[in-house]
Amino acid sequence: MAGAPAVAALAAAQGSVDADGLRGYRLALAREARGHRRYPRQAEAAGWAGTAEVRVTVSAGLAQDAELLRSSGHAVLDQAAVAMLRDALPTTPVPPILRHRDFVVDLPVVFELPE
Repeated sequence: MAGAPAVAALAAAQGSVDADGLRGYRLALAREARGHRRYPRQAEAAGWAGTAEVRVTVSAGLAQDAELLRSSGHAVLDQAAVAMLRDALPTTPVPPILRHRDFVVDLPVVFELPE
């Protein structure tokens, strides 16, 4: 996950979106998404690993969708990453300071096999 400078830069690029609120939402979404993590059997059997980057779009303070921003190199991992975030969206509340705002949150989803 990106550190505070990256989050602040993203907030600045998005206008007047509160950087602390954005950081808090990003962390809450990442926490919630971990509970929806499923390593695809096909990828596990093939020994595939990688990092997909997923963009979550929030419009008027309501999470709208998650879409692939950058591929892991394996379609099955990319699909799992997007599904993971989409499943987390309904149960991750947008902080009050960000309600009625439009913004995006980019999250890396790392798939690693144990050694």
